[in-house]
Amino acid sequence: MSLSLYIHIPFCGHRCAYCDFNTYTSLGELKAAYADAVCAELAQVAGGEKRPYHTIFFGGGTPSLMPPETIRQILQAVNAHFSPVGVPEITMEANPGTVDGAYLAAVAAAGVNRLSFGVQSAVASELALLERTHDFATAVQAVAMARAAGLSNFNLDLIYGLPGQTLASWRESLDAVLALEPPHLSLYCLTIEPGTPMQRWLLNGRIQPPDPDLAADQYDLACDLLAQHGYDHYEISNWAKPGGECAHNLTYWRDGDYLGLGAGAHGHAGGVRYQVVKQPRVYIRRLAMGEVRGYPLSTAVSDHHAISQDEAMTDAVITQLRLLQEGLDLAAFAARFGRTLDEAFPGTAAQLAGWDMLREANGRLYLTPKAYFLSNQVFYRFMLSD
Repeated sequence: MSLSLYIHIPFCGHRCAYCDFNTYTSLGELKAAYADAVCAELAQVAGGEKRPYHTIFFGGGTPSLMPPETIRQILQAVNAHFSPVGVPEITMEANPGTVDGAYLAAVAAAGVNRLSFGVQSAVASELALLERTHDFATAVQAVAMARAAGLSNFNLDLIYGLPGQTLASWRESLDAVLALEPPHLSLYCLTIEPGTPMQRWLLNGRIQPPDPDLAADQYDLACDLLAQHGYDHYEISNWAKPGGECAHNLTYWRDGDYLGLGAGAHGHAGGVRYQVVKQPRVYIRRLAMGEVRGYPLSTAVSDHHAISQDEAMTDAVITQLRLLQEGLDLAAFAARFGRTLDEAFPGTAAQLAGWDMLREANGRLYLTPKAYFLSNQVFYRFMLSD
C-alpha cells in the first residue's frame, strides 16, 4: 500500500487568535537543526525498507518560513528512504504574507508542486479579528506569484461562522476568491478552541458566540455558489475543479496509511496510531539518539497504540462517509472486517436513514445533503455504537 507523508513545520511568525495547533513563534533559530531531525526521523521510520509513497504534505505552523534549501534537504531525504509512485503530489502550506516570487520559484525547484494558502477571509475586519498578518491584496499577489512560478495547483482556505460575520460578508469572501479561479477550496467553520485568545475574548464578552444557524446558512450559500462555478463538492469541507482534488487528504478520507513526521505530528500506519513529541527542542534531541524502534515509530514518538478492530471500523465509517461522492463501500467494509455494517453498529445506519441523514445506493452508504453541515452528529452515533 502506498503511503502519504505528513511533515509538520511548527514555526510561525505570529500565532493567530483562533489557532490551537502545535506552533511556536520564538524558535526560528532551530530551523536548520529541525530539518536535520526530520531527515533523521525519515531514516529511522523507514528502517532500510523503501516503501512506496504518493503524497507529501508540509503542514504547520507556517512551512513557508522554512528556507528553500531545508525543504530540498527534506525532500531528498524522503526519496533516499522511500520510493515515489509516479509524480507524487507535494503540498506546502503557506501564509500569503511570507512568500515572494523568488521563494516560490525556489521551493518549486526543490520539488513542491502544490500550495495551500491560508487566506481565511477577503474582509479586512475579519482578518483583523483572526489576527492574520496579511490583507487580501497580499493573497491576490501570492496567487499570481505562485502561477508565475509554475505552481498552478493550489488551494485557498476560508473560514466561516466568525463572530460578527454576516451572510453578505461571507458572500464577499467567496466572490473574491472565486475571481482568482483556484483549483481547490477548503471552507472551515470556526471552532473556538480552549486556551486560545478567541476563547478568552468570548469569556470576557469582547466577542459574541458564533451563530450556528447563520453558519449553516453560510455553508448552504457556499454549496450553491461553488456548484454554479463548476466545483465538485467531493468532501464535507472541500471543493475542487475536476481533477483538482487533494490526493494527500484523500488518503486520510479513504482510511489509508500515513506517516506523521515532525514535532506534534500524528500518524496512522502499520496498524498503529501514534503521536510525535510536541516540543521542537525535545524532538530534535530525541532524533539525535539514533535508536531504532521499528516501523512506523521513531525515537521521537511520545505515544502510540495498536488500532483495535472496533477502532478501525469506526475510523472507516467516519472517514469514508466524509467523501460525498464516494461514500462507504458496504461490501468492502464487510470483506475487511468480517462483519456487515449493521452487525458492527446494530441499527445505527437504519436510524440515521430514517432521519434522512444517510442514504444507500448501489452498495454504498452516503451522507444526505441534510447531513453535510451536521455530519459530526452522524459520526457521533457511530462512536456511541462502538
